[in-house]
Amino acid sequence: MCTLRALWVLKENSNGGTEIILSKRINTVENRVRALSGSNYNPIPIDSELIALFNTELIKDSQGYSTGQTSPISLQQQQQTPLQTQTSSSLLSASMASKQQNQQTTTTITNLNSSALSLVKVYTNTPNTHVISLNQERLWPFIYIKKKNLYFITIPVIEEFLVSNRKPSLIDLPSITAALNFLEETSIYMIGFLNKPPPYPELQVFLTNIIPFGQPIDTNFNNVKAMIRQGFPSVETFQQKRPAWKPFLHKGKQQLDFIISETIQCILYDNPSIPDVSKVSGSLICKADLEGMPEVSFYLQPTIAATGSGVGGIIGQNEPVITNLAIDSTVQTTSDININNKISFFNPPLDHFKLLSYGVQGIKAVPLRGFYQMKETSANSIKVLIQLKLNSEMNNSFDYCLLKIPFKNRSNIIQVNASPTTGSIFIDHSLKAIIWNIGQKFTGRNLEVALPMEIVFSSVPTNLIPQPPPQPPTLIVSSSSGNQNVTAFPKQDQSFPIIDSSPSDQEDCYSPDPFCTGSNSFVRIYFKIQNCTLSGLNIDPKKVVIYPTNKFKLNIEREVLSSEYIIWNSLGSSKYSYQPSSSSK
Repeated sequence: MCTLRALWVLKENSNGGTEIILSKRINTVENRVRALSGSNYNPIPIDSELIALFNTELIKDSQGYSTGQTSPISLQQQQQTPLQTQTSSSLLSASMASKQQNQQTTTTITNLNSSALSLVKVYTNTPNTHVISLNQERLWPFIYIKKKNLYFITIPVIEEFLVSNRKPSLIDLPSITAALNFLEETSIYMIGFLNKPPPYPELQVFLTNIIPFGQPIDTNFNNVKAMIRQGFPSVETFQQKRPAWKPFLHKGKQQLDFIISETIQCILYDNPSIPDVSKVSGSLICKADLEGMPEVSFYLQPTIAATGSGVGGIIGQNEPVITNLAIDSTVQTTSDININNKISFFNPPLDHFKLLSYGVQGIKAVPLRGFYQMKETSANSIKVLIQLKLNSEMNNSFDYCLLKIPFKNRSNIIQVNASPTTGSIFIDHSLKAIIWNIGQKFTGRNLEVALPMEIVFSSVPTNLIPQPPPQPPTLIVSSSSGNQNVTAFPKQDQSFPIIDSSPSDQEDCYSPDPFCTGSNSFVRIYFKIQNCTLSGLNIDPKKVVIYPTNKFKLNIEREVLSSEYIIWNSLGSSKYSYQPSSSSK
């Protein structure tokens, strides 16, 4: 739990500064801060002063300093331990180790004299998430995240700092993480409004509901919108005390949804001397649109292991076993889960929530087995052969199945001659990758598909500065559905969100990699298989019970998703790459 003194939303303007478009101060919290601080009390500046501090001490500093100029951020802050939010936004830390790892921030510690040791300079770019000080360290911790052209800002209450002006280590302050999570969740709700003329009354109602006395209680925007739309019942029909995650009761059609979602990380080498490796983790997502405050119980299949050492291992070594089970705090009865696989929980939240997470050890086979062969035929051309086979125990029903072939350290693609047995071929907008959209089924014989291909690259080095205008590539596709011959730049509407949103994919084409030279290369597969799991985990629909008994509709979905699913070129000179961690999520 954290307590917030205020919340601001700032928008970047054309001159590089910012302007306030939403401001909310919690007076009850500020009165408490004044009482705690005593003579150390530092009030929050008025909005005009705050935006001036923000623009001067952060925005201008992030644009870089000339020699002799310094940033107001102290070395003490730079030595604080970094945290991470659930969305993986990095905090501003500037311990010397994390400073080197942060690709967005570059700082230089001055060593001119003892007073200068507390100052840093040179910011090449503003990191996405900060925990900083402003106004000569009077405002701390000043927390903000940036989403598009909007800054979401808050100041949580840290009692130790208010009383003694001593800054605890960030790692010892869970309220920092809670405040960042609050900003992330509120930004999801508010950013849709703030891109248009914002309806300030609705936003103020939203903020009043989620932080009535400065403490976030429910930032789920689906719940808040329902409260704003429906309000609270005038007569309370249930006498039990409701939990904080259920601010009002569901009315209407009753439905219980379970989604068993398993994610696999996999590296295939196609080399008998190097074992393929995989890591599987899963979660059970629940959404309970049930009236009142019911108890829900169900039985899992198959048997859950009482103990487990992790989820990593050699593919095909053992039968699948559920291990490392972690259960949501809403589950009240867990004493018999290792005896009869029964799970019970009370008063489920109104929105989707992760009921449990687990690891899987000893899977029999990976969903897609395949190999990738690439060899250079000349200085600027290569031949490629990719073959994939779907595991017969998997459902031949994909929500999507895509394969991307990045070509790091090579020049732009100027010609592709491909003959896929199924699906469509696209040249990526970067002109440094090929995308194979296999489709929603493996239509080939024995559930196999193949892609032979020849690719020609430009003879102009990519490191030439300035570079000449790129040459429109030629795509020649021969398949059973017909022939295609197009010479043009890729169309902007030919995008694949699942690829574009992958953080690892952003590194495939644009980040240089000294390892991926010559024949050392890989392909990355993105897929989502419906109605199956790798562990065999399922829910017995005949044993799903709610109490008090009532009619409801039950939906049970299962899916397998890829994450870092890679096949290395079996003809490459070096076969070793990074391996998935052996610890479960």
